[in-house]
Amino acid sequence: METVKIPVVDLKGKQVGDFEATGALFSIEPNEAAVHFVCEGQRFRFYKKTASVKTRSAVNGGGKKVYKQKGTGGARHGGRRAPIFVGGGVTFGPKPLLRHFKINKKVRSLALASVLSDRFSSGQIRVLKAAPLSAPKTSTLVDLLEGLSYGSARIGFVVSAATDSVLAKSVRNIKNVDLLTEEKWTTFDFVKTDGLIFSEDAIKSLVERFQA
Repeated sequence: METVKIPVVDLKGKQVGDFEATGALFSIEPNEAAVHFVCEGQRFRFYKKTASVKTRSAVNGGGKKVYKQKGTGGARHGGRRAPIFVGGGVTFGPKPLLRHFKINKKVRSLALASVLSDRFSSGQIRVLKAAPLSAPKTSTLVDLLEGLSYGSARIGFVVSAATDSVLAKSVRNIKNVDLLTEEKWTTFDFVKTDGLIFSEDAIKSLVERFQA
């Protein structure tokens, strides 16, 4: 598949070139069904259904017959562990549940490419030219966002933890900015953003991972 050109910007938000990336990742017809399926699969991992109650068979005690079988005028009962008694078991109560389903690699790749292609087609992806930041400087990155006119949009700053530590420290406290290191290069994390800014190392690594 042919390549696409993603704008490369400097720390002031001015375009200084283009980054050529594979069209298989940034220029396909988005598949909304795949994106929804993968995002639901990721969200299920965060559900913690741990509530648990005892049924009548798990309640301690209550083995003695409550009263004689006949002659009381009431219903017959063999013990006080029945759900109708205080301190008895619970009927149809909650139990711990592990919710997950398998997502094939091809579907994950399709969903990721769909999100990135949608962001690219709407002009919401930029690549930040490698900057000589000797120390974390949040104000410099704030100026970059203002230069790109993102306003109040939610921006994903995609960095490589190995080579972009200074850049990561510069953006991690900025409002409406999600710091996306390797473990967050997922469909769900990209979907939550309105725009994406990649470091040069990050976009190269992401393309390599996608093609692996």
